[in-house]
Amino acid sequence: MDALGSALSGISAASAGLALQASNVANQRTPGYQARQVELAAQPAGGVAVQGVASDPAPAVPGGSNVDLATEAVQGLALDVMYKANLKVVQAESKRMQATLDLNA
Repeated sequence: MDALGSALSGISAASAGLALQASNVANQRTPGYQARQVELAAQPAGGVAVQGVASDPAPAVPGGSNVDLATEAVQGLALDVMYKANLKVVQAESKRMQATLDLNA
């Protein structure tokens, strides 16, 4: 897999993680709700893919969920960094491709 494909897979994985993290925060006060996380796996040809979704086995608080807002905030920041780093690779590849096209013109 080339750098662009690898970066796009990272953006897709980060987006899936952010969507799940938003769901956790939205359901923080839902009785019995179990926090969930994406499970990521490196691909043999490069890049990353969502392997599955795992539920946090920690017990829920009485009348609520097991969502910890501090944990969600830290995970959200990590996913944001992952998204932005992969976006930088996409932007760099776009500039490189444009420079190649300019040389051929």
